[in-house]
Amino acid sequence: MTLPAFLRTSLPALAFALALATPSVAEAALKVDGKPTVTFFAVGSPGFLDIEGVTNTLSASDDGTRLVLSVPMTTVKSGIALRDEHMNEKYVETGKFPNVTIGLAKADVKWPVNVGEAHEGVVKAVFNAHGVDVPVDVSYRVSKTKTGFRVKAQFPFDTAAHGIAIPSYLGVTVDPKMRAEATVDLIDAP
Repeated sequence: MTLPAFLRTSLPALAFALALATPSVAEAALKVDGKPTVTFFAVGSPGFLDIEGVTNTLSASDDGTRLVLSVPMTTVKSGIALRDEHMNEKYVETGKFPNVTIGLAKADVKWPVNVGEAHEGVVKAVFNAHGVDVPVDVSYRVSKTKTGFRVKAQFPFDTAAHGIAIPSYLGVTVDPKMRAEATVDLIDAP
């Protein structure tokens, strides 16, 4: 079957217009789905003490170009209630600075298109803790799932750069150089 002339010339233009009108991942808003895991790792000196603070509470704000992930620090648990209380009240000061955030330009991430496809990379981001923004390099792996994306990411940070006092108790001092890791599922926001 031969298409009429007006359709032969209009279809490519229509296809191009639809491609432009369809938002890319970098432009579509994303939100957290399911149960994310965020872990903060610290080491005590002398080096026999490893501390892991874990939470499953993570939210996302997304304006279509910038993705900001936020963790309420009172939800981070290390397994010792007294240590968590000291960290929240004396060091992190959650009364003044309840959340830590990390923000990045979505266009800087290589988002996979096909289910099962994955990309890895490093993206420049801004980590805000204790009210202080510090640039960080985030290593990530993002996989396309049936419903959205699975993101695994990690980055080092230095609490001293954020103006957080260095915890010390009974001769054990926490190293200010720490690491954060997260695994999160992201889906299109309504």
